[in-house]
Amino acid sequence: MNIQRLIGVFFIFLLLVSTLIFRNYGFTATQSMFIGILITASAVLLYTFVFHQKKFKIRGLLVFSAGFFLGLYLAKGITISLYAVFTNFPYLQEILYLTLPYLFGFAFLEMIGDKPISEIWKGETGLYATVKVLDTSALIDGRIVEVIKLGFVEGKIVIPRFVLEELQYLSDSTDPNIRTKGKKGLEQVSLLKGIKNPPVEIYERDFPRIKEVDTKLVELCRLLKAKLITTDYNLNKVASIKGVEILNVNDLANALKPVVAVGEELVVFVMKEGKEKEQGVGYLDDGTMVVVDGGKPYIGHRIKAIVNNVLQTSSGKIIFVKPKEVIK
Repeated sequence: MNIQRLIGVFFIFLLLVSTLIFRNYGFTATQSMFIGILITASAVLLYTFVFHQKKFKIRGLLVFSAGFFLGLYLAKGITISLYAVFTNFPYLQEILYLTLPYLFGFAFLEMIGDKPISEIWKGETGLYATVKVLDTSALIDGRIVEVIKLGFVEGKIVIPRFVLEELQYLSDSTDPNIRTKGKKGLEQVSLLKGIKNPPVEIYERDFPRIKEVDTKLVELCRLLKAKLITTDYNLNKVASIKGVEILNVNDLANALKPVVAVGEELVVFVMKEGKEKEQGVGYLDDGTMVVVDGGKPYIGHRIKAIVNNVLQTSSGKIIFVKPKEVIK
């Protein structure tokens, strides 16, 4: 049984015990359950906002403890001062001791803690906790490694053990092209393991009943509530249907290409004929295809051209231009 299950069992036990205590004081079953839920909710808040923070500091514990014990001291003072009242209504003492310490503890955190509860409610820390899972195609591609090294990816990076096994299988292939891809992927894993921030973890859990690696990746992302980094178009579609967030490296590369506006002038080297009559085709330095209307006579030349249209396709951008002049 893992720690999360133990915590869940504890909260259920707390709810049952609290309900039984107040049931013995003469409350109805509904009233006892309601009070038990309030007490359990207070404990859940304590766990979530104090002990479960990723950037938890000792100061936060000390501040909460000071407020908690002050609440206990005040609860004791109130019960002594109003002894006659609490003698007639003993359950009020239970409520006071179970609620006042938590109220003062959270109040102290709000006022003088390093990170007030009002900020925690905004969910800011969750932005840094999103796990990213790398698939085989992203590792073979290799571009994401440089992006991670430069610090553009936050949150833990997870490489599943079954992905490493697939890369090992590819690197042992008799086909030289497949073998090269497998070795390249393993080299990227070695580079990633040398990065300290963000942390990179080899995830050991497997799904033995599932045979396909792509299906395993989807299930793992759903289990970890993680985002999947890939360049695989088909996996992209399947994972999206299953509700898994995708970070496609190809989409990132396309998004980082320079924005070209209609009417803008650019320089392109016309390399070959296009599909249509008298068309020429060239490429920008970033690999973007440029179709030159009437560009056939300019094949083998670098020319200045005016942008007519920009077409966004699933494989990237295609820029349509009209030739202006040859650059000598």
